[in-house]
Amino acid sequence: MEHINNNKEIHLETAIRNQLIRLVQDDKVRMKWNDAVIRYKQETKNKDAINEDSLFKIAQPFFGHLFLDEINRHHINNIIHSRLNEGVSNTTVNRLLQKIRAVLKKAQREWEVRCEPPYIKMLKEPKIRIRWLTYRESSRLLAALPPHLKDMTVFSLETGLRESNITLLRWDQINFNQQVIFVEGSDILKGEKPFVVPLSKKAIDILVRQKGKHSERVFTYKGKPVRRANGKAFRKALERANIENFRWHDLRHTWATWHVQRGTPLEILQELGGWTDYKMVKRYAHYSHEHLHRYVSDKNYSEVDKRFG
Repeated sequence: MEHINNNKEIHLETAIRNQLIRLVQDDKVRMKWNDAVIRYKQETKNKDAINEDSLFKIAQPFFGHLFLDEINRHHINNIIHSRLNEGVSNTTVNRLLQKIRAVLKKAQREWEVRCEPPYIKMLKEPKIRIRWLTYRESSRLLAALPPHLKDMTVFSLETGLRESNITLLRWDQINFNQQVIFVEGSDILKGEKPFVVPLSKKAIDILVRQKGKHSERVFTYKGKPVRRANGKAFRKALERANIENFRWHDLRHTWATWHVQRGTPLEILQELGGWTDYKMVKRYAHYSHEHLHRYVSDKNYSEVDKRFG
């Protein structure tokens, strides 16, 4: 009997809370999805604005005519099913869902507008892939690239920087005397902390070749800053080099893998790559095996030799 009464009290409290939420919401102004997108972009100033715009363009046919408080789970399911039917991966769908969720949460928490975001569950993604180039593959790729992309590719392999950190690289981030790049402030991507990138001689030579091409940005094409490296020209070069299942970000995987194979300790690699989570670096641990050899050396088999000759 006491259990039944407790359940009734819980249901009553929930009903009262929901009613209060509705009363508060009624006092708030309504906002269209399109207006929310504009405000979100103004306030967040995402460094990767090109990819962000492409995500919002995908969402436009589904949400463009709606107020935020009209968006429900049915609309979310529609956009999920539509994208999957187009053949895109769960990972690609999730990037879109994350952006939609970010807009709705910001509106609910910060803007004092009517918005009750539906629960948005991410789709199951495969385990993180690590695709890296062999030295022979990298030679083929570099031979197939146009000059401006070749410089950017070599620079990526020398520094391990992400695509946006390279395409948006500014001269004021570089200290030639100390031979380093500073990644800090607005240059930090989500989940990162400020870090310093030491420059090899090859990386410095590439930077020197870019001097005089643009007053602010380092990497350019025909006098204008490069906006994306992982574009059509890069993909065409991959085809000419007969390299499959590879994207620009895999250059960072290649850089990390080569480091580990050369014996760079994982904790040093973490600093070089600017990772905050050590688990991200542990992905490359299996490419280092030198420390295992002493456990399978011939001397460990002396007892076996004694017994079996």
